[in-house]
Amino acid sequence: MAQERGDDRHGHGRRPRLDVEVTVIDDDDQGSSKLSQLLHKVNQLMATQAELAADLNAVRDQVAKIGGETAATLQKVIDLEAALVAAGNTSPEVDAAVAAVKDQVKVVDDMIADVEPTPTP
Repeated sequence: MAQERGDDRHGHGRRPRLDVEVTVIDDDDQGSSKLSQLLHKVNQLMATQAELAADLNAVRDQVAKIGGETAATLQKVIDLEAALVAAGNTSPEVDAAVAAVKDQVKVVDDMIADVEPTPTP
């Protein structure tokens, strides 16, 4: 029998579970055909889930790549700003360009959610 909730009889949470029982009543062609259709549908569902998992992993990899590229770009901006400060006497145009780059970096940074630190026990 399938359980709709993951609670045991005392209301304690458990991982949801679905039990499937297949009973073949007779061996005629119609029963065999129905069972074949059911097995085909189960196989399709499993293939669809595998495709979804692969797609999600590809998106995760792409997001990680974007994160790495963004971190490298941020470091280049920090290095550039430090070099300009060390050189001194920059023109107002250079100061404005640096400010514009920093503003754009902030726009990109604001698009990406900050990583929440994992609490230590």
